[in-house]
Amino acid sequence: MTTVETDGMLSIFVRAYEKRGEGINAFIAYKIETKISNIPGYTKNHFEVWRRFSDFLGLREKLAIKYQHKGVIVPYTPEKSITSLTKTKLTTGEEHSEATDRRSRLLERFLRRLVLQPQLINDEDLREFLSSEGDLPKANFTSTFSGSSVLKIFKSVGDAFTRIAFPMDENDRWFEQAHSQVEELEELLTRLQTHIDNLVGYRKELSIADEQLNKTINLLASSEENTGLARILSRLAETQEKLAVVEKHESEQDAQQLAESFQEQLQLLSVLKEVFYERVRGWQNWQSQQQILTKKRETKTRMELAGRGECVAQCREDLRNSESMADQMEKDFLLISKTIREEYVRQAKQRREDLKQTIIGYLEGLLESEQHTLEHWERYAEVAKV
Repeated sequence: MTTVETDGMLSIFVRAYEKRGEGINAFIAYKIETKISNIPGYTKNHFEVWRRFSDFLGLREKLAIKYQHKGVIVPYTPEKSITSLTKTKLTTGEEHSEATDRRSRLLERFLRRLVLQPQLINDEDLREFLSSEGDLPKANFTSTFSGSSVLKIFKSVGDAFTRIAFPMDENDRWFEQAHSQVEELEELLTRLQTHIDNLVGYRKELSIADEQLNKTINLLASSEENTGLARILSRLAETQEKLAVVEKHESEQDAQQLAESFQEQLQLLSVLKEVFYERVRGWQNWQSQQQILTKKRETKTRMELAGRGECVAQCREDLRNSESMADQMEKDFLLISKTIREEYVRQAKQRREDLKQTIIGYLEGLLESEQHTLEHWERYAEVAKV
């Protein structure tokens, strides 16, 4: 559930998904339920709509184009998987899978993260996405290797050369420290994510090992001639089977509560770094315009000294336009700097709360699982004593 700063409330859930179409035209549609209270722009307080994955990608792209250059953090959608896409189009029948379950959860995280943004909560594209009952217009920027994706690659390369050729001399101590903190935090979270992934893998292996042990003990019990020992072995096999269920549940909880949560935080840091660069680019544009302004002033002075009155008027007009553009770019740079500061502080506060809830939830789930494990062994101990 998301509480909006306007004292409104907006809750988003991805309730279900289903496969639609067959063959090359097949896709997964996701059912989104939205509950709304005291948020302007919505005609009802409850909506249920179906959206395909490309709609999510299109929404993110629209919001990024409108807001990211202003310093607003727009979260990433889950990555588009060629493997999942191929399976969806080539398989028939049951569409449910672990990968689709995971994507469903990540899409829910994406939408909930969007509506935490004060600048995005009332955006018309987001409102249409959550409330329009019909199909949305086909979105651009959704192909795995679309032309726009290729253009983005070239744009990124061009931006990298721009940063090298025209580096920003950072004079703001706050931004200098913020850059360092983001880099350090990203490194720490990346290392932690690796350990969490190893933990999830270990839990899965342990669950599989207990299932195999259960089968082996069952075979041993069935071939045991001593009735009492056979009964004890059979109960031991049952205990191992129950433990396998507990460990499988722990593995799923590790993946959902820890792995996905920390991966989301890493993605938000990546977006934050993109926003930092939007500020650098704004500064570069401003400085470039200042250079143009200087040249136009020099040109105007030369025309005046040369007595070319017919050109002076045009030079003065060009100079006024350049001064206006330079002033606007300076204002834009100061505004994006202010917005990024606010976004950084807001995200840091939200990150602390998110990680706190994640760790508390994980520990509570772990405690519950360990309690179940203890109960299973205690029941077996009672049988083994007889």
